[in-house]
Amino acid sequence: MSDTSPDGRGVPLTSLLPGERAKIIALEHGKGRQHHFRTMGLMEGKIVKVIAAQPARGPFVIDVEGTQIAIGRGMARHILIQKI
Repeated sequence: MSDTSPDGRGVPLTSLLPGERAKIIALEHGKGRQHHFRTMGLMEGKIVKVIAAQPARGPFVIDVEGTQIAIGRGMARHILIQKI
């Protein structure tokens, strides 16, 4: 698995395993979804750590600056990251 996609845009947050950390490099989707991400503290440049990734369709639990957030896999696919 690469740290970023071939075009340098990053890989989805869903590619991380529990315990791995990454920097958010882009938020995809419309302005409404981007606003929703930002209200949760998810924005470009923030460091996230995956706490838990539930199997199949379960949520991702991530830590952002000491706050744990549970997000669905659909949302997590629209958060592009670079592993650190």
